[in-house]
Amino acid sequence: MKKDKQIRILIIDKNKELSSQMAKRLAEYKFEVREVSDEQEITSYLKKSKNKIDLIILNTDILSESHTNIFETISSYPEFKIILVSSDDEASQREEYFAQGIIDYHLLNKKLDYIIDDIAESVYSLYTNNDETILVIDNSETLCVQIATMLQSRNYKVLIATSLNEGLEILKNNEISLLILDMNLQEISSLNVLEGLRDMYLLNSFFVLALSDDEHPSVVRDALKGGAKDFLKKPFLNEEFILKVDILVQSSRTKKIIIEQNEQIEYSLKQFKELLDASIGAMFIFEKNICINCNNEAVSFLEYSSKNEILNKEIFEIFNKITDDHKNDILDNKIDHFFEETIFTQKGKKYYVQFKERNIDIDNKLLKIIAVLNITDLKKQEKILVDQTKMASMGEMIGNISHQWRQPLCAISIAAGGIKLNYEFEIEEREETIKELDNIVENTKFLSETIESFQNFLKADKTTTTFEVTLTIQKTLAIVNANLKANNINVIEHFHETFNIQGIENELVQVFLNIFNNAADIFTTLNTFSNEKYILISAEKNNNNVIINIQDNAGGIPSEIINKIFEPYFTTKHQTQGTGLGLYMTHQIIENMNGILKVENKTFIYGEKEYYGANFIIELPLDNEGLVELN
Repeated sequence: MKKDKQIRILIIDKNKELSSQMAKRLAEYKFEVREVSDEQEITSYLKKSKNKIDLIILNTDILSESHTNIFETISSYPEFKIILVSSDDEASQREEYFAQGIIDYHLLNKKLDYIIDDIAESVYSLYTNNDETILVIDNSETLCVQIATMLQSRNYKVLIATSLNEGLEILKNNEISLLILDMNLQEISSLNVLEGLRDMYLLNSFFVLALSDDEHPSVVRDALKGGAKDFLKKPFLNEEFILKVDILVQSSRTKKIIIEQNEQIEYSLKQFKELLDASIGAMFIFEKNICINCNNEAVSFLEYSSKNEILNKEIFEIFNKITDDHKNDILDNKIDHFFEETIFTQKGKKYYVQFKERNIDIDNKLLKIIAVLNITDLKKQEKILVDQTKMASMGEMIGNISHQWRQPLCAISIAAGGIKLNYEFEIEEREETIKELDNIVENTKFLSETIESFQNFLKADKTTTTFEVTLTIQKTLAIVNANLKANNINVIEHFHETFNIQGIENELVQVFLNIFNNAADIFTTLNTFSNEKYILISAEKNNNNVIINIQDNAGGIPSEIINKIFEPYFTTKHQTQGTGLGLYMTHQIIENMNGILKVENKTFIYGEKEYYGANFIIELPLDNEGLVELN
């Protein structure tokens, strides 16, 4: 039987009601079931279907009424596996059936559900038995052949030896699950054989079923104490023998699985310890908020003397001065968290750090892994950048490049580290891995795009020119058109005049890019709109200024943050996606053009329907000579 094929079962029974009930229950196990009740059709059906049947269930109650021996007919096809059901419990007949290789025998006085469940279990065992090898060592060739016949019908691989030397040679070259050993071997005492197997630790790899024609208690005792797992007196009952073999093989299989799992756990632990110590940054592992492991970098960074000083500490004994909000994030076991904080070492040194917190389940234990990366030097550079922006110098722009890249690079590093950690633990989830890889791609794309944008900012010919602002808006829309279309965002333009202004056009392009992309990102994040996603753009004259309104219907900016969005490094995006410099730089550019940039939440009507969202208002001085009316 192959594991990837559907099992086909034939029920042979004159009792159509019983046959139908059995077929219905077996179909619940996804078996393909057929029924035959007419004696005259059975032989012809078997001949036609011999390559299309995996298992036959035969009710032996029909045999006494039959003019032909149906069982003999069926058993003449070695490819058929046979299970018998009967109301007859005659012992000698049952023994004969098992000697001829039946899989099982069920009395019909049992509950039908139990019978069907046992049949299904027998069918499934035929799959796993293919992977199990049994060695029989017995001086009787007749008995070896008899045992092999019974076990091979159950899909076991059976090797036989009629002498100890032959058996040991087979044992040397094959991996077995069970050794069936005659305790009355002629060459050497079987007890010495058991002792030798135990000395070589082979009894850790397989079990032994001892056979003997001597049932003296000392023989049984010595065999079991010598290392045999079970004992059976010869001559034995075939059915009892098969039951013992099945139980021992299953136990051996389970033992091997446990050994393999333990080896894998030990290997994983070793790899994990190596990974911990090789990690860039401090790593901590907590169970029930108690530290159970950390790497050497954690000991060094927090200025402890040894790892033992950290182990068994409660989580907030180690991170004792972080904010309450971030304490709540760390205690949250449902989602991962990423944030920046300040921490203090054992010797009172203060550091700015990034926290990456993840919860994983290993062997039904919820573990919390926290990675801490020192970004103190980067924070110092941020402060220098803020000071430089006030001077509007070229050095500020160079600093912007550095800081524009910091978080995307960090996000790429952390995403890659997370994928590697999941792989090492073999807990990889495909959806999570794809999400992290998409994150890496998006951040890489972002870095590439910022190169071009900053190149425009840093061009040596940054001279002021007169340009038409509505055309600049349309140039920008052309750049982001693919992104807007991909997100089903509709752009509505209301321009009745053209407006010439003076300034550096590529810087104003950057302003519009930032606002359009922010709107697109909000729509994508909310993901609650269908085709009703709008960005309305209008331009009109007000005294000697052009007023540009860019409004979306994405729900507006929360009141608690609307006054902060132009601050450096403030972002409403996920930490791995935004740097917080886009709107800050946008504000700086407009100020440098002697303009004003504001934002408000506003309701608007479009298509006789009311919408609500953020409205960015840009006010720029006009070049009056360039004001032209549109027809």
